[in-house]
Amino acid sequence: MLCQVCGRSTFGRRHDERHLFLMAAVDGRPIADGERTTSPPVCEPCAIESVRACPRLRKGHAAALVQHTALWGVAGIVHDPTTLTPLLSDTDGGLTEVSFDDPLIRWTLAYRTVVTLHRVTTVDLDTLVTQAAAA
Repeated sequence: MLCQVCGRSTFGRRHDERHLFLMAAVDGRPIADGERTTSPPVCEPCAIESVRACPRLRKGHAAALVQHTALWGVAGIVHDPTTLTPLLSDTDGGLTEVSFDDPLIRWTLAYRTVVTLHRVTTVDLDTLVTQAAAA
């Protein structure tokens, strides 16, 4: 639970002990409860800078405060158990999400951890920053 920008812990940064997740918007939909992600959390100051600096986030983003994350699996390159040939995916830069209970997990070269987000509250980033400044 380290900020994906500055690398500092996101624990203890908010009085409610929730973590801010920021992702590029997919079809304008908000971050949903139970959604899987490979994106780490982000602290509020870094979230503002990210939206200004990142072209993907400038096109549209979704933000949410998350109470709990659960480990789900990994995103990586799955290899054929017989030929050891990489089985490339069309999504996420060729990475495939594989759950920890999938037998293919032992044939996967992991690049990222995948977590599920729970007790999600969608937030408007501008409003969140205004509230933090007023507190």
